[in-house]
Amino acid sequence: MDTLNNIIINDIEYDITSYSTEQTKNKYILSFGDQLSNYSSNIRYHYHNVDGFFIEVNGNENDSSVYSIEIYDNNNLVYSDSINLNTWIKLNKQYYGNYYFLIKKDGNIIHSEELTLQNKRVFISFESKSLGDNIAWIPYCEEFRKKHNCQLIVSTFWNKFFIEPYPNIEFVEPGTVVNNIFALYRIGWFWNNYKEPEKPNLIPLQKSATNILGLDFKELKPSIYYIPKKVYDFKYITIATHSTAGCKYWHYPNGWQQIVDYLNYKGYKVVHVSKENTDLENVIQIEDSSIENTMSVIHNSEFFIGLSSGLSWLSWALNKHVIMISNFTSPDHEFTSNCSRITNPDVCNGCWNNPMFMFDKSDWYWCPEYKNTSRHFECHKTITPEMVIESIDNLL
Repeated sequence: MDTLNNIIINDIEYDITSYSTEQTKNKYILSFGDQLSNYSSNIRYHYHNVDGFFIEVNGNENDSSVYSIEIYDNNNLVYSDSINLNTWIKLNKQYYGNYYFLIKKDGNIIHSEELTLQNKRVFISFESKSLGDNIAWIPYCEEFRKKHNCQLIVSTFWNKFFIEPYPNIEFVEPGTVVNNIFALYRIGWFWNNYKEPEKPNLIPLQKSATNILGLDFKELKPSIYYIPKKVYDFKYITIATHSTAGCKYWHYPNGWQQIVDYLNYKGYKVVHVSKENTDLENVIQIEDSSIENTMSVIHNSEFFIGLSSGLSWLSWALNKHVIMISNFTSPDHEFTSNCSRITNPDVCNGCWNNPMFMFDKSDWYWCPEYKNTSRHFECHKTITPEMVIESIDNLL
């Protein structure tokens, strides 16, 4: 999550990655489009929602009047304060809010307005490079665009998948300067209640996006662009045995080899599409591990068997049925449609989504309950080949 995004306001470029209180004023004091108050031609206000709702009231420096500002989110008063002219307010909350505000003088409302994104330039920045995250979150950007009828710009780390199927979104590369935006929302796992309304490990991965964008959650399959090419002239099943953390691996001794042997017995070749090599016997290791070739190989396979990983999300997006071996996440954390999930609820499971724990990506052997004991990784050690074969038989 190491992106850097800039904005340009009135032809001046600002880095909005981090800032102090004084820097915030210097950056956001400029108008995103002056609005003239109905109260007096000498009073103006500016507002936007770049990394949080911001409003400033400007006017004659000699006017010492006090103005009351009330900010509401979904009809709930979330902030109120009294300010002088030429001062500003910025909320800490950075995810979407359904805001409206009141400006009062002497107890009388002199202006009220609802924040609307219609026809405004809105920027959504993905703060994760993960293939699975990017695939999981992209369909909600389109839902957001349609809901608000806004001019949407999106930055992902896998734009080449999305430009074609989402033609009404403008895609930019991470780090690109984006001009004259009215609102900015960042999608990621932050562990920060100013940036997301729920802890990200307690909800389905796709809900991270809907929470931040203020959308109702429902599972949506993304559209991705690819041109499939035929790679093999035989029937085969794709598998991916590797992932990005030890807790994601299938730790049953010799489990993968038993699955390969069973598929061979059933008359199917097995192609291993993880970029890491495998020592499994009677398996075809993909040689060209480019994402384009990997997609073609998966597309032409009968189905895919893998872990909770980016390649499982990719296979799902390619409309392949996925057999997913994952007992360390809750059953709804990944996608649930077109998926046979292999779990064992009778042993320790679901640590990834347990509110007591937070994943430590620096610890390959992370197992918050039973690390360095005989029960280390029991969630996946107790998934048997017979359990996987049962799902395979349902598909063959």
